[in-house]
Amino acid sequence: TKIAGIAGKSTFAMVTVSKNLMNREVGYVYRLLGVFEHRGIPFEHCPSSIDTVSVVLEANWLEGQVEEVLDEIRHSLEPDAVDYVPGIAMIAIVGEEMVHTPGIAAQVFTALAAAGINVRLINQGASELNIIVGVAPEDYAPAVRALYRAFVG
Repeated sequence: TKIAGIAGKSTFAMVTVSKNLMNREVGYVYRLLGVFEHRGIPFEHCPSSIDTVSVVLEANWLEGQVEEVLDEIRHSLEPDAVDYVPGIAMIAIVGEEMVHTPGIAAQVFTALAAAGINVRLINQGASELNIIVGVAPEDYAPAVRALYRAFVG
């Protein structure tokens, strides 16, 4: 197999900020992460696109301050929308050989689709050492099983 392992956790939350042409606004993501930084809240992942950026973090870091954090984001960044997902599971498919193996991502998404699992988030760095997918917490165990079947047998 071209992967070294599959691992994940179902204890994450996600804040997604959307703003038209966010990519042209210098320092936008820096300021967003600053909202979490000055509260001492670390993040796990920060996938982005042209008009959206999500901050994935352990849900317990936001306990008792979700609305305060969202209000600060709204006030300081003036986004078009801010969405909060209280539960998301993250699964990493890891392997040094993935960078040299075409089709690993296709196998990941084919396995998940065949199991009826909707992928909420995709994150893959340029190093291609891992592919990280976010799924609903109730899909976590079935997703891991589907990925093991696809890659381990």
